[in-house]
Amino acid sequence: ETYKTCPLKYKFSEIDKIRTPKSKEAVFGTLLHSALRFMFSRDPLYPTLDEVVNAYLSGWAEFSRKTSWNDEREEKMFREHGVTILKKFYAANQPWNFNVMELESRFALPIRDPDTGETHELVGIMDRIDKPDEGAYEIIDYKTGKRLPSQEKVDRNLQLSIYHAGLLERWPHIREKSIKLSLHFLKHN
Repeated sequence: ETYKTCPLKYKFSEIDKIRTPKSKEAVFGTLLHSALRFMFSRDPLYPTLDEVVNAYLSGWAEFSRKTSWNDEREEKMFREHGVTILKKFYAANQPWNFNVMELESRFALPIRDPDTGETHELVGIMDRIDKPDEGAYEIIDYKTGKRLPSQEKVDRNLQLSIYHAGLLERWPHIREKSIKLSLHFLKHN
């Protein structure tokens, strides 16, 4: 998506590895993703809601110091909004009701340039892979943005298409049609 929006920004961040400070929204998203990864990790039991919220708040204490908030009110608003999202998500998605196979699952997808014949590797991380039924798989990606996109835009989501191809590359025995692709917009539940 970054490449489609601005190839130069993609070059600076992904090829030249020029790092810029994370935005408030990026920190918020990172901390929510981390809390959800913890929520679906069984060690040996799934964490309680309080443990998930505490993990989020612990991360918040560490990362928020490195973020430039406009004022304390703004920082508090972001933090509390995250707690609200986690409480609603937990109530609707108790972790023991899902058959989670992998969290933060890495993949590498070889892509051949038809013009040059060169092969490049596209790598990524899928938030969650579930196995809801025998022979069925679901790739779930969490979104923390403010806007809920149209169904048409969701249906053409490049990221999920790449994840689909990445899962088929990793697990070639899976039937292509047995994979469900899901975006979960956390702010909109």
